[in-house]
Amino acid sequence: MISISHLEWHVAHACNFTCENCCHFSNHGHSVPVTYEEIEQWYDSWAHRIAPKTIDILGGEPLLNKRICDIVELTRKKWDKPSLERLDITTNGVLLNRYPDLPKVLADNNCGLKISKHGTNAEYNELWKGIEATALDWIDKYGINVDFWKSDVIWYKMYKGFGSTMEPYEDNDPQQSWDNCITGQDCWQIHENNLYKCAPLAYLPMTAKTYKLSSKWDPYLKYQALTPDCTDEELQEFFNRKAESFCAMCPKNPKILHRKNDPRLSRKHYEQIPLEVVHEEQIR
Repeated sequence: MISISHLEWHVAHACNFTCENCCHFSNHGHSVPVTYEEIEQWYDSWAHRIAPKTIDILGGEPLLNKRICDIVELTRKKWDKPSLERLDITTNGVLLNRYPDLPKVLADNNCGLKISKHGTNAEYNELWKGIEATALDWIDKYGINVDFWKSDVIWYKMYKGFGSTMEPYEDNDPQQSWDNCITGQDCWQIHENNLYKCAPLAYLPMTAKTYKLSSKWDPYLKYQALTPDCTDEELQEFFNRKAESFCAMCPKNPKILHRKNDPRLSRKHYEQIPLEVVHEEQIR
């Protein structure tokens, strides 16, 4: 059993938001479902080999998986180790009221919520008031641990453009990109029953199936994930690995995205922005 700081995975690849420069590429219209049975297979492959201190159930938007209550219960059952200090769902909160049983399931399984705020415009702020009120009610009635993440304040740029015009950064300094990693240096992903170094590497291939990407992405699409039949030595080496060539896809000096668009804008909005305009805005 290998102890690590953190582990996470998508239980839904789709998202009801189109947050600009999403590092999971969930703003690019992923629709491939993640089934309960698949998730159970992932757990059976890895839960007896890895002991994370914290786990995040993610998306996309995880509440788009209609079996989210069952997934929380399964996660606690399969990963209930003394080393696990915290289990959370990370969500934008829009769909909380769709699941009346969820607060009790969260409380019964000692699972918290991380609710991220992504916009600053007036209409979205009204929506946020309802999300916040629901969460505060759940805290009061069920004692659930809830963190509010102000992603509208700190949100980084990790690629240029959008869709078919999207390009990686070309700073050619993977060490500094690693040192300033946008996603965090311990955001290992389980995806399709394999282990990935980070979310961008895990979900880039899905984006490449939807859009005709620039050949500049080819080196990063060659990333090889770690499979469940790996040896203990290979698994340990995977978690010990620091900077590597694939880190160069991200900027070495990430810039905060100061332009806060409504996170519910259509993908067409971003597809219609010329690449040179996006580049100019991003280097301002």
